[in-house]
Amino acid sequence: MLDILVYLYESYRMAELAPDRDSLERKLFAAGFDESSVKGALDWFGHLSATESHPRLVEVPHFRHFAPEEQERLDEDCIATLRFLEESEILDAESREWVINGLMHLHGEDIAPEQVRWMSLIVLWSRGQIEHYTFLEEFLLNETTLH
Repeated sequence: MLDILVYLYESYRMAELAPDRDSLERKLFAAGFDESSVKGALDWFGHLSATESHPRLVEVPHFRHFAPEEQERLDEDCIATLRFLEESEILDAESREWVINGLMHLHGEDIAPEQVRWMSLIVLWSRGQIEHYTFLEEFLLNETTLH
C-alpha cells in the first residue's frame, strides 16, 4: 500500500490535482501495481481525504497509549519517530492517528521509521499541510536520524 501512496505523491505533488479514481486505477495498473493493492490503497486514501476532524483530537494534545497490536508492529524507533514528529508540531493528534492507521494497514511488512516518515508525509500531503510536508520531505530525502 505504501508503495502506491508514494507513487501517487511523487506523481501528483498536489493531492487535489490527481485524476478521478478510475483514471488513477488505470494508471496504477499500467505502472504494474496489482488490483487488490490499488483498490485497498485508494479506499484508504479516499477515506482519509473525506473524513471530518474528530473533535477530541483537536482539543489539548495528549499522550498516546499504543494498543498491543500497535506495539507488536511498531518498534521503539517507530514510536520515537512518531513522538518526535508530534513534539515538533509536524503532526497534530489527528494526523498522528491517520499515520498509525495507515501503518496498521501495511500487511506483511515490517514497519521501520522510514515507513513512519513516508506515511506521515502522505497524510500531511493529503491534508494540504504544505509547510509541514515540505520539511518532512527534506527530512526523508536527507535520511536524517532522530538520535
